[in-house]
Amino acid sequence: MKFLESKPQGVVRDFYIWQFISNDKTTIEEAKRAYDLVANKIPRIQQAMEKKGVPTQMPKDILCKSLEFEKLKDQDGECIAFGLKLSDVLKFSDKDATLVMSKIKSINPALYEQIKILRSKDILNAMLATSAKNFGMIFNGISYSQKLELFAHPISPKKIEVLANQNNVVFNKMLHNIILDPRFGVFKKSLARANITKSDTNTFFLLGINELLQKRDKKALLYFERSQKAAIDPFMRDRALFWRYLITKNKIFLEELSQSQFVDIFSIYANQKIGSVPKYQIVSSFEDISSKNPDFNVKDPFEWQVLRDNIFAINDEKEYAEVLNYFRYEKTLPHLVFFLNRATKYKINYFITPYEKLLSWRDDDEKSMVYAIARQESHLLPALISRSYALGIMQIMPFNVLPFAKEMRIKHIELSDMFDPQTALEFGNYYLNHLKEEFKHPLFVSYAYNGGPGFLRRLLAKNELFLKGRKYEPWLSMELLPYEESRFYGMKVMANYVVYQELFGHQIDLEKFLKQTIIYTKEKK
Repeated sequence: MKFLESKPQGVVRDFYIWQFISNDKTTIEEAKRAYDLVANKIPRIQQAMEKKGVPTQMPKDILCKSLEFEKLKDQDGECIAFGLKLSDVLKFSDKDATLVMSKIKSINPALYEQIKILRSKDILNAMLATSAKNFGMIFNGISYSQKLELFAHPISPKKIEVLANQNNVVFNKMLHNIILDPRFGVFKKSLARANITKSDTNTFFLLGINELLQKRDKKALLYFERSQKAAIDPFMRDRALFWRYLITKNKIFLEELSQSQFVDIFSIYANQKIGSVPKYQIVSSFEDISSKNPDFNVKDPFEWQVLRDNIFAINDEKEYAEVLNYFRYEKTLPHLVFFLNRATKYKINYFITPYEKLLSWRDDDEKSMVYAIARQESHLLPALISRSYALGIMQIMPFNVLPFAKEMRIKHIELSDMFDPQTALEFGNYYLNHLKEEFKHPLFVSYAYNGGPGFLRRLLAKNELFLKGRKYEPWLSMELLPYEESRFYGMKVMANYVVYQELFGHQIDLEKFLKQTIIYTKEKK
């Protein structure tokens, strides 16, 4: 406990707390003390607490979430707010609904309003009369079957406009989920008849995708234009501009896209298509880099966290630039690039290959894929820990470490070994080669690496994506992937892959390369 209490708050300490709580030798009282130190109580750490003992010994938020409704309703308002599932509200008796609402009204007014709406005689109209945030919260809280039943009825496009133009993040995310779901046809038709003018770049973009799915290409163009204008991130800007070209085949859009200073699959495509010299700058090596050991331990996640936070606190540009000399070592190239990205505001595209000599590579394709993944996963930082506790350069999940080690015939492995660059690259490369055997194409391999092979198997088995003969393939399928993280991940990894292949002396025609993903013969009826 003293070790944990002495360390700075954050994801790194949370990870070590999770390990401490998961240890069979840790008592329930010790686990509760450690849990109080947690900065971000993610499900993984909550589940570790649940395994420690009986529910009554759990922190209140975990306890209340574990209670069945019959026990939950007898608790105080705070506990009910923690544990109540909106999907259960439709099953309440009037007596139970009155009891619950009386307890939470002053504790959580928003939840009170949501329950009130779900208990109304005309739920859909009551939802349409509330705020966009409440609408989205209710949608997120009810079950999938309840959503389908509720949204099977026509909705006024004007009412959708009113809600959508509030540009609320919860409502926008709800729209994303509906558009990317193969069902909810009635709602999507109403959405296509709405004219939404106030939103963020990604929502505008997906509204354009919805229009394409409704065979309304001209309206889609309007939303892609709005998406481009709303974009702050160059990736989002290039993405919208690319789709304006894809629909119209107007080379003016392609020429504009070729001027992008940002490397992505869209700017790469544009430059290849018109045969222009890219305007983006790629840096893959540095001069005056020392082969000596740096002054800090690159394998220590706490040391990296403190160092990062201290450097980010520097406001003086001259002092910031001087500090970066501290990282001019072979082993700290990823750290140097990490801070240079902030200094240059990502206007320079760094594609480095640190720790390259630590592995014996089978070929350049293998090496390209490993670095393409690692660049996206971790910025190639050895001691990185994600919020879900993915570890190291290759962001290996803790539950994969022991199985991989066993398959690789490695003994005496620890989770902390993932902070060693050589070990992490070996594990990541092993996993990628395993995924390649099943999924073949690098795009599919990247999806599986990010979302898991089971996710990709289920997705492809539906025969709804990467279809021969469907307009705008494979680009449309790349935008219809249901999980946003995996959707963007695949696009960015493919850009990395193409660039690394080029750095290793291999030219890849991006258009032909991506068309290899079109594996099905017809669209599912």
